[in-house]
Amino acid sequence: MKITHFLPKLFTALIGLFALVLTGCSKDEDPAGTGRLSVSAKSTLNSSTAKSATAKSINSDVEITDFRLNLKEFELEFDMEDPGDDYEDDENEHWDDDGYYDYEDEIELDGPFELDLLAGQVTFLNVSLPMGNFEELEFKFDAGTNATSDLFGKSVLIQGTIQGTPFIFWHDFEDEVEVDFEDQNFDITISETPEGIVIDFDLSLVFDSTAGVDLTQAADGNEDGTIEISPMDPDGNNDLAESIRQAIKAHIDLIDD
Repeated sequence: MKITHFLPKLFTALIGLFALVLTGCSKDEDPAGTGRLSVSAKSTLNSSTAKSATAKSINSDVEITDFRLNLKEFELEFDMEDPGDDYEDDENEHWDDDGYYDYEDEIELDGPFELDLLAGQVTFLNVSLPMGNFEELEFKFDAGTNATSDLFGKSVLIQGTIQGTPFIFWHDFEDEVEVDFEDQNFDITISETPEGIVIDFDLSLVFDSTAGVDLTQAADGNEDGTIEISPMDPDGNNDLAESIRQAIKAHIDLIDD
């Protein structure tokens, strides 16, 4: 009789232990599996004509010879249902550590990356990720820390000519940007088939005299032969530098590669 009573209790305990093992599996053991995502960046310019192979014309007044960015802290957020706005989890900002990928979790990708976008489309990330739908891509502009680089202390560097006069724009802003597909119902989807997305920085709109910034308003205030547009403001173009900063962030698109 004692053995008869003991067996049901043992069976119940084993079932409970098995369930605990399943719910406690790590994210690396997530049954959804993994896929691959490549992230690229490029710049869009209005005109395909240029005076040389290393310069691109924006319009009849502006030619670009250099466009570089320093980006870091890429994040992807799962597109899953949130149980409510009142839910908070301050102790686990990125991972809820429940053993499953869900709305609480974010994927962080390494950086920083120096991108030369005048050279064409640049692929700078190719990573393995859990399969699923991601809501958006978030990244941060940040000043470069490589002392041997032209981007040292700068997050953006653009050079070229304005009506034939050399100009240089640089900024050291540290701004976060969220980008999504134009169709809000379209997600970044990771599946068994490798996926690719492209971040498009549209200089044709940034330097459009109507929709963006009119560079012909820039001045060579110190008359040294170069128009300088930056937070340091040697030529009196500080307001223009701030306008370019905002225009760059406003004219970023996400494209399915």
